[in-house]
Amino acid sequence: MSFFEGLGYGLAMVLFIGPVFFTLLRGALQHGASGGVMVALGIITSDLIIAVICISGLVHLIERWLTGPWMALAGAVLLFALGLRYILRPKLDMDEPQRAKRRKAAGLFIRGFLVNFVNPFVFAIWIGLIVHATNTYGAGQGVWMFTTGVLLGIFLTDVGKALLAPRLHRVLSVNRLKKVYTVIGVFMILFAVRFLFHAFANWD
Repeated sequence: MSFFEGLGYGLAMVLFIGPVFFTLLRGALQHGASGGVMVALGIITSDLIIAVICISGLVHLIERWLTGPWMALAGAVLLFALGLRYILRPKLDMDEPQRAKRRKAAGLFIRGFLVNFVNPFVFAIWIGLIVHATNTYGAGQGVWMFTTGVLLGIFLTDVGKALLAPRLHRVLSVNRLKKVYTVIGVFMILFAVRFLFHAFANWD
């Protein structure tokens, strides 16, 4: 029961449109489904680490650092840099997306990992999920089964996005593709501004 409830929560994450979504979308548009999957692997790896931190109780030891200004500031810098790159240096090659080589694939993985991990709101969501699971199922196997379900749901939705996104490439002209990358970049910068507000609001 705990696994399937967690799976439902994980699948519901498809409704959240955040910086990781736009990172995955660009990776899939540029490098096809394999590029999107590499971003998804980076995202789920960071989610796994965050979940373990929350379950183990370490989150209470480092909560000030996680929810404080430095994490939000690091996220703002990362997202602002990515947003500018997407706007100023869009890849407008209209050939079929090229499968990412090993070095590029590693970069996509790291990008997905960092964009998710430096987001303080992701930690807040996971803290809420773990508290809910602990209150509902108690500490122990129930929490781990719930967490496994959440992680599987998130990964399945991200892989689904990675598989569907390259189809957009086939129906986009150069001008439309440039507009898509510009929109992605603008949203990244807006998320960066949001992170900055969070950082300054928590600055001592």
